[in-house]
Amino acid sequence: MNFPSDPIDLYDDDVILNPWPHYARLRDLGPVVWMEALGNYAFTQYDAVRNGLRDHETYISSLGAAADEYGCTHQRGNTVASDQPRHTELRGAILPPLLRDNVETLRPHIQSVADDIAAACVRKGSFEAITDLAQPLPLTVVRDLIGLPDFGRENMLKWASAAFDMQGIQNARGQAARPVIAQMKDFIAKEVRPETLKLGSWSHRITEMAARGEIDPEIVPFAIRDYINPSLDTTISAIGHFIFHAGSNPDTWQKLRDDPSLALNAAHEAIRIGTPIRSFSRHTSENVELEGHQIPKGARVMMLYASANRDESVFSQADQFDIGRRNARRHLAFGAGIHMCAGMHLALLEIECLILSMTQQMAEIKIDKPTVAMNNSICAFSKLNVRILI
Repeated sequence: MNFPSDPIDLYDDDVILNPWPHYARLRDLGPVVWMEALGNYAFTQYDAVRNGLRDHETYISSLGAAADEYGCTHQRGNTVASDQPRHTELRGAILPPLLRDNVETLRPHIQSVADDIAAACVRKGSFEAITDLAQPLPLTVVRDLIGLPDFGRENMLKWASAAFDMQGIQNARGQAARPVIAQMKDFIAKEVRPETLKLGSWSHRITEMAARGEIDPEIVPFAIRDYINPSLDTTISAIGHFIFHAGSNPDTWQKLRDDPSLALNAAHEAIRIGTPIRSFSRHTSENVELEGHQIPKGARVMMLYASANRDESVFSQADQFDIGRRNARRHLAFGAGIHMCAGMHLALLEIECLILSMTQQMAEIKIDKPTVAMNNSICAFSKLNVRILI
């Protein structure tokens, strides 16, 4: 083994509440660290994570992307937990509506929804940023695009949160997620049919493709899960991080009011500094020599996106929120390589539109201390009170 080691459990409550000094210590140990408590290796630095993500033949996904065997077993077959050729088939089925040009056609609608949400908060004068502002936009836009029956629409957020808890380890949160995920799978198996789905929705399109023989019907439930699980919590998280960091700095808020063209870079910077998904894992397909040591074949390797995105060798003053950061878009929060996030263009558009709506309608905001959401994989706030200053 011989790599530097660390005894910390990254899924411990105290770490989730404040992970950043722990990531810094791991980066200082080296690009590869043996995580004693988890029985996993971890890539901690930017180059190691980026290179690992791009090398999908050495670091494979089909054995699962969670941090323990149980989580890996129960997600295999999804896009994030598959290799070629299955990955190519599944991603090819779900991707077309999420391509940049197709997403861009949604801009007028998404901007209108964002404007209405921000206006409602302005009328209140003070609001809770997560439930009043961060959640309503993706819940309004994405639920309609996916087009599930009512029970599915109502439970998407709960199912997604549970999926990310199981994405970690089987601590109390991971175990509590199991019946929730079972409910989601049962719903998809029994209730998702062309006649139950919104006409023209993403889900309807997938089932119709299967009916026409264009895709294997076996992949339909996996495609539906891939639409449900990553489409809400990640965007909600990034919006929360933007509000917290921009709201903590009146100068940043004023810059965005003066120059709306900074909104997209601000979205990337919020995603970088917050990194909604802390980590996914890969497995080695062969013995790997790194730093003069060997990672054995079949080992689980955690790709610590959240640590990589604060690597000072790439992002100077990485703990600072800087909407003018020239390389903010180099962040790895969307992954890299063939598994790069399929929904990244939609997420960025939603966040950009909401930033524009907020900063143009709210002269300044004052925030209270946020409450951190206790989830194994999602870095987010569960509560953030905001007061609008006129």
